[in-house]
Amino acid sequence: MDNGSENFSEQTKGLEGDETAQLLTALKSMGVAPSQLRKYVRAAMRLRELEKQYGKSYNVLLRDYEKKFRESVKLEYAITELLEKRKRIEDDLNVYMEQHKLTLETVNKVVTVIRMLEQYSVDVNNLEILAKAAARISQAGLDVNKVFEHFARLEEADKSLRAVNEQILKEQERLSQIQAELAEKEERLRKMIQWTPELESLERIRQTLENKISELEGKHAELSRKLEEEAKQYETLIGFKGDAESVYNAIKKKKAELERLNEEVERKRETLEILEEEVSSARSLLMLLQNPELVRREDLEALSRQLANVASVKAGEIPVLKPLEHPLVENVRKKVVELVLPAIKNDLIPRWVFEKLEKEFKDVVAKKAQLEEENEKLKAELQRYVSSKPISSEETPPQSAVFFRLRKKAAPLQDDSGIRVRLKCPYCQSTNLLVLPSKGELDRCISEGELLITTCSRCAKDISVDPVYLNERFYRG
Repeated sequence: MDNGSENFSEQTKGLEGDETAQLLTALKSMGVAPSQLRKYVRAAMRLRELEKQYGKSYNVLLRDYEKKFRESVKLEYAITELLEKRKRIEDDLNVYMEQHKLTLETVNKVVTVIRMLEQYSVDVNNLEILAKAAARISQAGLDVNKVFEHFARLEEADKSLRAVNEQILKEQERLSQIQAELAEKEERLRKMIQWTPELESLERIRQTLENKISELEGKHAELSRKLEEEAKQYETLIGFKGDAESVYNAIKKKKAELERLNEEVERKRETLEILEEEVSSARSLLMLLQNPELVRREDLEALSRQLANVASVKAGEIPVLKPLEHPLVENVRKKVVELVLPAIKNDLIPRWVFEKLEKEFKDVVAKKAQLEEENEKLKAELQRYVSSKPISSEETPPQSAVFFRLRKKAAPLQDDSGIRVRLKCPYCQSTNLLVLPSKGELDRCISEGELLITTCSRCAKDISVDPVYLNERFYRG
């Protein structure tokens, strides 16, 4: 007790001697150690500064913190659910893109074949007749390719001859027109010989205009040809426009939801920054209150006077104030409570809570950065979808391979090429393991106009596959 009094006396050098003695006497009479008084003073100053700074009581600040903590937990759950939804969307997009790729390749190959047939003026309905003719030519011991090449050359020569004749006729007509125009111009030149410089200038202008007209006609023909090609491609791809727009709208909707969550994370981050600033301010005040030399003299003087008055009233030295004994004691009790409350606050809200809050805030920021990165990935995937770039499909668990069946004959193929292929069902999106037919079987199916079918192992629905696609993909060259 003596050592505490000496230390307390050193810390209250700013007080007058009588006041310090009265304060020590009052503390001894109440049974309060100077160390406890220092603790009360520090706590009271800290609590008072916090309440003045934020304009709120301690209970209100505590409730705000608990509310923000619960909101951060709910936000974390919402982010987890969003990530799961994004993964499901990615899976659906990958499945759709794989089917879109296969269908687009098949359509492109069919369009290429039809264009080649149209180029050589071959009707699609006559393919069977051409196949029989090729078989008879092969039976006769002739090379089918060479025979068709000779026919193609003859047809090209005939076309070239007709084109040359037409060109000759056009040139003759043009020559006649030029001769007539030349005679007319010579007549005009003889009449207007005095305006020779002006005529030469007009001739140059006419030649320039003719050149520009020729260029414009060439550009018009080129644009017409491109317009026809684009129209055919649009007619080919028009069946997929609706599905592509639906996928794009779904991605756009999820992107808007992600932006909304980003805004929510930003608001929570600002709130957490405010709480972090409050914690930093509280720590700074705590460091200040731990240094006794920073305690204000006015606070100690007021507390000393109150304690001295209470001690005098208790001892009966001031009979006039005896009726006010209870209010004075209550006032001192309030001061002591204000001093003690910050210390209790440290016990009720330990420092690890604020550290945990800071850690959770960092986790939320990291998750926000992760969501932004995933948003960029979605944009890249959308660009790959627009440019029809291939997207790698997910691997399916191993399963037993089955053979393809012929659609018309309903008979399974038996020739095993030793190659296994995976086919995704367009109905249930599951992957089926199939045996790739040999090249001979594929050629036979192509010549007979057969389609290959298989039954999905999951939904039991039939899936059709064009043998031309399998032949060009696995036996090319």
